[in-house]
Formats: sequence, structure tokens, C-alpha cells
Amino acid sequence: MASGGGVEKEWQQIEEEITCSICGDLFTDPKTIPCLHTFCKRCIERSIESNKKMAVIVCCPLCRAPLLRDEVASIPTNFTINRLVDIFGKRQVAGKASVETKCGSCEENLSAITWCMECEDPLCHDCTEIHKKVKALKSHKTVPVKEFLQSPKQALATPEKAEFCKSHSEQKLDLYCKTCSKLICQYCTLKDHPRGHRDHDFDFVDEVVDEEREKIKQVTAPLKQLLERVRNGVNKIEHCEKHVDIESEANIEKIRATYGEVYKLLKQQEEETVGKVNTIKISFKKTLAVQKESAKFLETQLVSCDEFCHKIVTVNRTRQLLTYNKWIENRVDELTKQVEHTRLDPECKPSDMIINYCKPVEFVNDSVCDVSCVPHLPDCTVSNRVRCVDEVKVTVTLKDIVGSSVVNQSKDLEIRCNKEREFLQNTHIEEESRGQYHIWYNPKRKEDHSLSVYWRGLEVNHEEIKGLVNIRDYNKLKQEVKIIDKYGPTNKKLEYPYLLAKGPNNELIVHDNSTNQLVVFDKHFQYSHVIGGAGSGIGKFRAITGIAVDKKGYLYVSDRELHCIQKFKLNGEFISQLDGKGTANSQFQSPYGLVLSQSKLLFVCDRDNHKIRVFHNEQFSYSFGQRGTGPGSFNHPVDLALNSSEDQLFITDHINSSVQLFTLKGQFLKMFGNFTDVPFKLQSPRGIHYTPDGHLLISSAGNHCVLVFEEDGKFTSVIEGTYKGKKRFSSPAGVVMMDNGQIVIADHHNSGRLVVF
Repeated sequence: MASGGGVEKEWQQIEEEITCSICGDLFTDPKTIPCLHTFCKRCIERSIESNKKMAVIVCCPLCRAPLLRDEVASIPTNFTINRLVDIFGKRQVAGKASVETKCGSCEENLSAITWCMECEDPLCHDCTEIHKKVKALKSHKTVPVKEFLQSPKQALATPEKAEFCKSHSEQKLDLYCKTCSKLICQYCTLKDHPRGHRDHDFDFVDEVVDEEREKIKQVTAPLKQLLERVRNGVNKIEHCEKHVDIESEANIEKIRATYGEVYKLLKQQEEETVGKVNTIKISFKKTLAVQKESAKFLETQLVSCDEFCHKIVTVNRTRQLLTYNKWIENRVDELTKQVEHTRLDPECKPSDMIINYCKPVEFVNDSVCDVSCVPHLPDCTVSNRVRCVDEVKVTVTLKDIVGSSVVNQSKDLEIRCNKEREFLQNTHIEEESRGQYHIWYNPKRKEDHSLSVYWRGLEVNHEEIKGLVNIRDYNKLKQEVKIIDKYGPTNKKLEYPYLLAKGPNNELIVHDNSTNQLVVFDKHFQYSHVIGGAGSGIGKFRAITGIAVDKKGYLYVSDRELHCIQKFKLNGEFISQLDGKGTANSQFQSPYGLVLSQSKLLFVCDRDNHKIRVFHNEQFSYSFGQRGTGPGSFNHPVDLALNSSEDQLFITDHINSSVQLFTLKGQFLKMFGNFTDVPFKLQSPRGIHYTPDGHLLISSAGNHCVLVFEEDGKFTSVIEGTYKGKKRFSSPAGVVMMDNGQIVIADHHNSGRLVVF
């Protein structure tokens, strides 16, 4: 039982919940308006009277959402608040009498010993016994008075009382009309809801409540995402506000330094220039303040709506849910439109704070105007207007999606200007510290110019940068961020996840070896659907050994026992089957790993034939490889991957414990296997994945880890899992990197789980 102070605090929280924010008293006839805020009926009426100047619209006092006058008559009563007010009032009366709480059911005025949770009355000994004996009262739950007075949870657990029809006062509201979206009684069906060619669709509330609850869940599902979008917008605006301050102060300091040597002669010019910056700052901050206020206001409405809807869905109040389902649907639709029409990106950039000012040429040496910019990608711009000097230095900091420094990128960085490419001379780039790069250059002519920095051909002077999100510091992958071991509405267990693939919209496709099914998750790792099942017919599987998805979203699945490859749409619809019977030598013996190129080439590991078979437009084209241990030979090839330019093919050889590199035509280039600087040797490799930043992720089943290499075979790091206090995975199989840079590994034997880093 909670302590006295804790109980009182809980009762205080209930009291706050049932207190009207307008009058400050407990609710009297509480009404919930369309924006889902609740007030006393009399307070709403007074608010309308006090706003007579507004002919049609009245605003909510809390969120300023409009309320049409003709909506006031149809505002429903908040039954939950009404009930809480009633319980709280009885608790106050009973609490004053302490131990001498009197029976509220009989006229003898005897001391109460129990509290009936359904009658909501204290009972004496005799009345308690009657409750136990009378058939109609046997189902009523009774608890000791002291326990009720000390436990707010007991009070809130009181069963929901039946509500009665306003038109037929003796009839319970036991029916729900879907056509009118309102509760009705049986008499209403005779007068206002006749059955015929204009019949209304109605049923008992117990029959429709689950259906309506699911509708509300579907309608309110976007609220979290809308709230996240708005909060991200608020964060961007606040972030931009800070940078406006930083850039303006930095610009002022540069100006003061420039004019410091000629302070007395150029004081007026200096103050005018500083005034320009301050004017721009004030103007920008006013713009941002208005935009921030709008976003904050929208955030408040979303939070309020989400909290109200959460209570409606989670608390089992049938009539409350059925009363507000239509209001909620309209409110969510209204908020969705508001979010779509609200600008959530800052309307100005920190770089807009940089102004061109006249340099006092006669008094100041050119070297005073050396400008250095320090952008933090992808949060702010690196495109800067600079005054020309003999040498310019620009500092760039690169960070990945999780905020870690991105190292060893000097060769992939390039600086350009708004003029011809030859404008910059003697360009030199060095990594000064982890993730921080200094770029020096000499301008060909002494003119003002704008700079842009590129990484691997992608401009990094705006927030929409896509290239950097997949750069990871693989040495920092020490702790998993998510474990996936169940799926579906019944939380079915993943028994033996083996193969992984990524869909065109960042879906995750998982092969569960125990059920011969493919489980599809969306980009947020939420369960979507399953494909296939055990069997030998069309769309069924007996032993899945390879999965791949092309750019159009078509799914290819190899089956070693059916000796074929089946093609599906990602929704599970079967399209065709490929058995490799084009020529005498092309029939599959045991097809395993698959990979597809954008030029419609399909590469297949034919494991037991120790070959790689190649198809074009699903027609056999050629094959390469033979059984052996030397370069260009295989002993059970099981998986393969294409590099980003799709001109080289990496193949894992399970028995030979090696990775070989070929051209697409089958010409051998290199073999990785005899590593001397790897802490865990490559043993029995299974899955292989080529990442956008040019690394190979290889699951080494023999020593229970995933090894990371550069594409030239240089070792980078090792990824080890943790399970039941022990390091290492247990026979890891599939491995894939998602679009946001997260790495998913199928931990095949560790109680069937997917580990996300």
C-alpha cells in the first residue's frame, strides 16, 4: 500500500485533473469541445457571452482552436470527468468522518465497514451481507472503507455506470448508431432510427466497441509522427536561432578586428557596419520567433490531442470512446492539415548573416581579412562569401549519422568556387585531427568568391546531404541499439533467422529458417507481413537459401530443395519461377546467394556445382568457376555482393574460408583469406554486404563474429555481439546496412534474434 504522503499526492493529481482551468473549481457538467479540451458548461457559456463581438467563432482558452457557435449545442458531456468528480466528492465527505463513515444505503445511520465499487456508496455490516445474498447484487465488488479512502486506484477501478437517454429517461444507452455516430436507446430505434430503405446502421455497444477502438487507433496513428515532425521543426528553429547569434557575434568580432587599427578614424564606419549586422539579426530573429511560436502552438495542440486519445483508447470506457470517435477523427485530420501547411524549416540560414563590408584598404593590410569557416555537417552550410587574400584556409568537420567523427576522408574531399574550376590554385587538404579537415588554396585572382565543399561528388553545404548518413565508425560499434526477436500481432518468436535483405523503401526482409517464411518489417522495424510458407507449390518454400531485392522492388528467393528461384512482388504476390534449365549445364543443383545489378543481371551461387551462374532478363547467359582451392575456384560459394559502381563482384567461399573478387564477366582479380592482422580469422563465411561507404561486412560463422574490411581487403574492425553476459554471436548469417546507417545482423543460433547496431 502506498504511504500517506504518496496517496495524498495521487488524490491531488486527480483533483487537478477534475478542476476546470477557467473557473478553478471542480467541474460542473463538464463538456469536451472539438479540440478535446474540457471545461464546465457554464464556463463555456460565459466565454461565449464575453465574446459577443465575434459573430460566429469563439476560441478555446487553452489552445485558441476555433469553436463555432452552432457547435455548442452538440458538445457532449465528459462522462469520465463527471464520474471522477462524483467519486472525489464522496471521498471528501467520507474522509471527514474518518473511522465513523456512515452507511449510505440504509436509514439506520450505522458505521460503514465496506465500500461498494458499483453502487459507489459506503455500506454497514447488514447492507454488506445483503449485497452478498441478493442475486442482483452478488456481482458487486466491495472493498474495506479504509482501503478505498487510501487508494485512488481503487476509486478509479469503479466499473462504468450505465448512462440513460435524455429523450427516454428510463432507457439505457445500450445501442450505438454508426450512421449518426451517437449512443441511442431501444426506443430511439423506433422513432428516430427506423429500419427501411433509409435504415441506420446500429448495434449493441458491446458489439461495436472493439471495431471503433481499432478505428481510433488507426486514425490516431499519425499523431506520433506529426508530433515528431513538429518537434524536429522546433529544434531546427531553435538551432538556427543559436547559430544566428553565433554567426552575428563572430561577424561583429571580425569587423571590430578589421577596424581596430583605424578605430579613431573609422569609428563611424564601424558602428554603421555593426548596426547592419544587428539589424539583420533583429529582422531574422523576429521572423524565427514568429515561426517558432507557430510551431510551438502546433506542438501544444498535438500533445493535448495525443494525451486525450491515449486515455480514450487505453481506459476501458465504452461510451466515452463511442462518444468521441468522430470528434477525434476530425481533430486528427485538422491537425494533419495544419502540420502540412506549417513551415517547419528555418526561413533563414546562419550564412545569411555574413555581409559584405568595405575594407579600409589604405589602412589595413590584406592579411587582416583572412576568413576561416568551420561548418559542422550536416547541420550548417560551408558555402561562404570570402574576401580574397593570398591564401585562404577553410576548416570542415565531418560527422556520421550518430555524431561520431568521420576519419580518413581527405582524398574524397574537394573544394570549388562559384567561378571557373581553375580559379583555385595549389589546393591542399589535410586531416588536422579526427574528423576535422583543413583546406588551403591560393586564389588565381584577388576577387570575392563563394566556396562549396564536396564529398565524393556530393555537395555538403545543405541539410539534405544523403551521402554521409551511411558513414560509420566501425570501431565504435560496441553496443547494440535494438534486439528484434518477435513479430506479428501475436508476438511470434523468430526461431532461426538466417538471411537478410533490404527493400527499395528501406524495408527489412528476414528469412526465418524454422518456418520457411519471409518476414517483412518496415523502415522503423515494425512488422508488416509474411511471404510464403512450408510447401512445394507456387509461392511456397522447402529450404530458402538466398534472397535479394532489385531496385524496382521485385523479390527473388532461391530454394535449394526445389532447385529454383521464385520471383515475387514485395507484398507477397507470386510472379514467376526460374529453374535454370536454359541449357544442359545451366540447371541448378543447389542455388544459394543472389545479387542483382541495375543492368538486369542476376548472379546466383550454384553451391553444389561450385559455380556462379549469370542470367540476363531472367534468361541464362553464362557461368564461371569450378571446384578447387586456388584462385578462381570454389568449394561451396554461398553469397555475393556488388560494389557501388557495379563492375566488381565479391563472393564468399564457405569451405575455403575466403572471399574472392571477380569482374562481372568472371575474370579473377583477387582473393582475401590469409589475413595476418585480423584478431579473428575468417572461418566459414556466410553473408556478405557491400556498404555505401566502401566497406565489406562479412559474417564469420566459424568464430561467431562479423568482420569489417575495406574493399581492397584491408581489415577495419570486428563486430561482436553480447548475449547472456557473453561476447560473440552464435553462427551469425545474414548482414545488411539500412539507409540510416544502422547495421542488422542475423544471430542465427542465439535464441533467434536480429541485432541492430
